[in-house]
Amino acid sequence: MSPIQDLVHKVNKYKSTIQNTIEYRKQWEDGTKEEIKKFLNQVIEETKLPATIELRAGMANLESIVFSLGVEPSGIFERVGQEFKKNLYKSNGMLIFQQLFNGKIVILIAYPHIEEIAEPKPPKNIEIIRPDELTSEFMFRYVDTFLNEIIEWEDFDDNLPHKIGFNSGFQNNGLVV
Repeated sequence: MSPIQDLVHKVNKYKSTIQNTIEYRKQWEDGTKEEIKKFLNQVIEETKLPATIELRAGMANLESIVFSLGVEPSGIFERVGQEFKKNLYKSNGMLIFQQLFNGKIVILIAYPHIEEIAEPKPPKNIEIIRPDELTSEFMFRYVDTFLNEIIEWEDFDDNLPHKIGFNSGFQNNGLVV
């Protein structure tokens, strides 16, 4: 292939990629985001999981759907003087379907964390897919993976072969020797 033919091939690939972005964004708007919300609502209804669904749409074509287990008092508090206590709150984790700049969708897990105890564990990137690849089977797998990760975090045990959640944060804060 000649150098100019190689460039022509790359220009065509570039044009195709830009067209894909336009099509993926349209698919998101025309149904993908509603399918995700409908599926997650079904999970909540059928499992009685105490979760909420939020569409974060501050930026066009960068929307996200957040499946959140909420925020609640952690049961941990800091004594402030003799009479007062400051409750620390726990974010229970989130499964996020985030629209990327190119119209593809990244699926992320945001781990639970307790405020002021440690920095949250970085989100876990499960997968990046095209809107037309998102099936109910994939969404079942994402929710299953999410619940497994959250259960593992909640059931922290030092017998596990790897560090979970806030263990490293406790060590960094000097709370664990």
